[in-house]
Amino acid sequence: MLHNEARELLVAGYEKAHDAQLIADAYSVSKRTVYRLVQQKRETGNVELHTSQRGRKPVLSEEDKTRICQCLDEKPDMTIEEIREQLHLSASYATVERAVVGMGYTRKKKSLHAAERDRSRCASQERSVEADHQPGND
Repeated sequence: MLHNEARELLVAGYEKAHDAQLIADAYSVSKRTVYRLVQQKRETGNVELHTSQRGRKPVLSEEDKTRICQCLDEKPDMTIEEIREQLHLSASYATVERAVVGMGYTRKKKSLHAAERDRSRCASQERSVEADHQPGND
């Protein structure tokens, strides 16, 4: 990868010599790189690296995040799925959830205490189990 200063020197060298192979050998790059940088200089006026255009682009825009924030301010108990449906977001559940948590909203999940987990969920099941274990039902 050539740094900005080397790129400028490469293009300046090509503009003086007009020998792409000579310049390519001098900078240990391909002729194609020389031609590409010369064309970039001609079209844009510079040969700087475009680091801001690298990587995966965010799925949710700043506008989407603002709209999510407004929804949660209006209705704090709104679920992630309701947010996705109301705002017609194509982002996944996990992406929206990460955005919500990233904005400082917390989600409270109800977890059962150990005593509640051991209990039967249905009272009728408890009664039928107790009736089966009564003396005289054998």
